[in-house]
Amino acid sequence: MTTSVNSNYEVYDSLGLTRNNEAKTEETKQDQFMKLMIAQLKNQDPFEPQENGEFLSQLAQFDTATGISDLQTSFTNLSTTMQSNSALQASTLVGRDVLIPGGESYLTEGGTISGAVDLSASTSKLRIEITDSAGQTKRILDLEGHPAGEVKFDWDGKDADGNVLPPGKYSFKATSQVGNENVAQDVLISAKVDSVSLGGLGQPLKLNILGMGQVDFNSVREIR
Repeated sequence: MTTSVNSNYEVYDSLGLTRNNEAKTEETKQDQFMKLMIAQLKNQDPFEPQENGEFLSQLAQFDTATGISDLQTSFTNLSTTMQSNSALQASTLVGRDVLIPGGESYLTEGGTISGAVDLSASTSKLRIEITDSAGQTKRILDLEGHPAGEVKFDWDGKDADGNVLPPGKYSFKATSQVGNENVAQDVLISAKVDSVSLGGLGQPLKLNILGMGQVDFNSVREIR
């Protein structure tokens, strides 16, 4: 005796059993909404039927919700695309020098360090003090007077006696003479980009600076 597949399904349904071999399809929100709407129309009180205005209002709400969902998907896709483009642009920075704030840099073997002082006002005298990781002063650069703006400088990696200093992290502190006062100024350092780290959505890109760790891509003042 042959039993049809449909008969087997009817037996499973009557016993409350799950049909393991039956293909399942995932309902969309639109399908769920329409099923609920049809069930509501079938089961409404014939003596007090649903007003046309209420039915249209539900349809309008569904249409609005669907539009918002599509809009959110579009914004997510746009954000992902923008992040990919930013990552591609940032990757071209690997191996290049960037000018960043902070006043610290890593001196390589026999290398030099360059940077700039961001003068807030014109000065008759500008001094840059260079210290090692232990806080000991290794060199002082005395520059002439300059107007407000960026004043570039170069350090040959040597101390005051002309000795080549060992590789390591060095700090730069700038002061300018304004009238009778010495005013601290921001120092920008030229550093080499070793690699780029990607953040999540909404997070800024990070540049990994050789010997210095990470800095925000947004903090870069100049690309050289």
